[in-house]
Amino acid sequence: MTTVPALATERFLTPQQREIAQLQRMRGRACLEPAEANALAALHDSLLPGTGSVDEATLLLTRSVSRDLEIPEYYRYTCLHVYGWFLDFFPDDPVAGALLALHTTLTDLLELERAAWVAGTEPECGDERIKRLDHATVTVRATVVNHLLQVRIGDLVDRAAADPELARRTALLAECTRFPRSDRHEENVFLRSVQCCETLFFLIRRLSVETAANRDEFPARAAARLETAVVCAGLLNDVFSILRTMTPEGFMTFRDFTGAASAVQSLNYHTMEIALYGYDPRKTEVFKNVDHLEVLNDEGVRAHRPLSAALASTADQRLKKGWVELDRSMAKWRGGHYRFARTYLPSDTPASGGTDGAAYVKRFVKKDACVAGADPFGGLPLLSGFLYR
Repeated sequence: MTTVPALATERFLTPQQREIAQLQRMRGRACLEPAEANALAALHDSLLPGTGSVDEATLLLTRSVSRDLEIPEYYRYTCLHVYGWFLDFFPDDPVAGALLALHTTLTDLLELERAAWVAGTEPECGDERIKRLDHATVTVRATVVNHLLQVRIGDLVDRAAADPELARRTALLAECTRFPRSDRHEENVFLRSVQCCETLFFLIRRLSVETAANRDEFPARAAARLETAVVCAGLLNDVFSILRTMTPEGFMTFRDFTGAASAVQSLNYHTMEIALYGYDPRKTEVFKNVDHLEVLNDEGVRAHRPLSAALASTADQRLKKGWVELDRSMAKWRGGHYRFARTYLPSDTPASGGTDGAAYVKRFVKKDACVAGADPFGGLPLLSGFLYR
């Protein structure tokens, strides 16, 4: 059983909802008895729109085990619906909302690792993992989301502690996404890292779109958004640094429990790359073979003018410098992704998404095959929102 620290979430859940959460965490979701899984699915599907009852927290806790909804395995695993729900509270400032979600996710993992450290059940790398998590959390807190007023995410975190509705939402975000498939401790760092990456994929894409949109009329705002994108790209590398505290042996203790869940299915990841570099024709078949990715082959998406093209001829030195830094950080992340796949996936083991693992990742490390469209609004609104299925 995974040890979960006592967080301030109980006051936002009914006794039945706490039981629902505990049941899914006790042995891991993949180890639920058929009767247990069926009961949770029936409970969720009885609460769907049109069925009469509205029970927000229970819906969030159980959506991933629904039988009525067609949910790709990756989204059943990552619980991204909860992040989508959380960001609905920030329609006018999704960047600030996503950074608060990122802080909440990192903090939850940090508290879990500290609890394991105190209990003496942490892995050998526990002290280094805690140090890296602490560094990433401090970086998020220091991130400026309003350059004019110098508002940082730390200010929003403080506000969340005092705002009853925001406190409820951050608590539920942590509670309703903490569901590994197994009871192996190391799966927590993997699951939380994937969720952090998804949040950062969205942030980088959204900030890239905003940078391009503001480039001509509001260059100072464009430069500020680009600087925030650079911070987010750096955080992507920080998350991989945290993930690499896990050993290949530790990864293999839970890998089979994740089933067919694969980041190849991630809409946020692929759309981020389109927003940055343009459509990659090498992915046409990948998109065609995954139902919910087929939309990325649409003409509008192919026609999107990426940030790389939008800034190619800019004379603004802040924008030039920002793009170089962003591109460099993203190249470092892609290289780290390839090294992770090569190190953690045995060469004779197929990847969970049906690809050839490290070889698949390596094919897309370089972006020189991407095709830049000419339409600055191509693919919108698809390329601006947080995406999940």
